[in-house]
Amino acid sequence: MSKDKTTIILDARKFSWLESDLVLFRKMWEQGKSVNLMSKRFKCKEIDIAMLVLDQAERKLIKSRPLGIKGGLV
Repeated sequence: MSKDKTTIILDARKFSWLESDLVLFRKMWEQGKSVNLMSKRFKCKEIDIAMLVLDQAERKLIKSRPLGIKGGLV
């Protein structure tokens, strides 16, 4: 009998955000700011911003944008 190892994913990701940061994130998103710039502003990794995008889009708090998730404005 083999033991199947369990792997926990995303264990080092940022899952809690201040409301004021969410407001700023949504403003930056609407302005087309890049994920790279937002990750620097919020002192987190780009994957944390990507997960925030998914959350906010699912909650219908942000809309898709012409330059997509990566954005393009510095």
